[in-house]
Amino acid sequence: MDDQARADATEGVDHAARRRLLRFLLQSPLLAVPGLLKPSGGLLARPEFATPEAIDQVLDVFQMQRLAQKALDLETWHFIVNGSDDMRTLEANRQAFDAWQLRVRRLVDVSRVDTGIELFGQKLPTPILLAPAGAQATINPAGEVATMQAASARGHLMISSTISSNSIGEIRAAGAAPLWFQLYASPDQDLMRHLLAGAEAAGCQAVALTVDSPTRGNREGERWFARISTRKAPNRMGNFEGYAGPPRIGDPALTWGIVDWLRANTRLPVLLKGIVTREDAELAVRRRVDGLIVSNHGGRQEDSGRGTLECLPEVVAAVRGRMPVLIDGGIRRGTDVFKALALGADAVCIGRPYLFGLAAYGEQGVAKVLAILDSEFQRSMQFAGTTSVAEIRPAYVQRRPG
Repeated sequence: MDDQARADATEGVDHAARRRLLRFLLQSPLLAVPGLLKPSGGLLARPEFATPEAIDQVLDVFQMQRLAQKALDLETWHFIVNGSDDMRTLEANRQAFDAWQLRVRRLVDVSRVDTGIELFGQKLPTPILLAPAGAQATINPAGEVATMQAASARGHLMISSTISSNSIGEIRAAGAAPLWFQLYASPDQDLMRHLLAGAEAAGCQAVALTVDSPTRGNREGERWFARISTRKAPNRMGNFEGYAGPPRIGDPALTWGIVDWLRANTRLPVLLKGIVTREDAELAVRRRVDGLIVSNHGGRQEDSGRGTLECLPEVVAAVRGRMPVLIDGGIRRGTDVFKALALGADAVCIGRPYLFGLAAYGEQGVAKVLAILDSEFQRSMQFAGTTSVAEIRPAYVQRRPG
């Protein structure tokens, strides 16, 4: 290797090292220290890196993220924000949205815009759903009860996690928002029947089986900061209370036969959460699955490096309108919601954004995040010249040149 080649290689390593350092700094508690970096210039000159002093000052999801970081202990913060391995998939989820641009139309009457959709015969005022997220009482003592109350106030559908702190019955009693149940598979079929029975008794309208977890993702940041845990909140799992056996979650032997098992053990519509390829979407159609959620677990499982928005078009093409296709991962703006719908999603699910709100302000914080995204999405529709979700088509987006 000549001197120039060695210099180029060294520069590449330096760039990679700088990227890793910047990523660590942006996720570290140092940036949450008041006065450490002055907001008058540099990094904090951008609003998303500023820290508001009150909830009514919060402008966007990025500012709510700053407040959440300030409010949480290290272990809980990294439980929310970390991805697996080198976090390439987590980063790809966000970068995939930046790769698309909006093609906006002019001179359209957008004085009235309908953001409503319909899923499984139920009309919803917004295509923005709350993705399942477990252990919410470790983020805020009110846990999923606060999330349900905010979802009910805003009219958003909530998908509740198997490993929620509050039981599905407690969550249902906290509000009237439409409710689905996310199921983790288990080698203990009696446990799965117990969980499904609880979901049906609580009036859940669908069950979403997570299929991207044959093992646990290698979330190094989460593991590292758990070593020096200062977390005080108990990690209750309400859905397992009253069940005699151990809570065995995750089944590496899971196959497509689980769809037939679910058909025999629940009357609810069945969605598969974690489908990211054309091949698996085609198999889901053959198995007469009721819906899909294009998801990579927020980059928390395999580090494939593929963002969910990159996966969406091939899944939509395979399904050909025969079932609803939803998507999660990387959504932070109303424009992201618009892009996902334009590329074929019937609805989107958000996870980290509402958890930031829960950490910062509890129920009010979740409601604030939902209000921000609803407003941004409606504004995106108006600028694009669309008056209903049905009008949002591929013609309204294009890939960024280069």
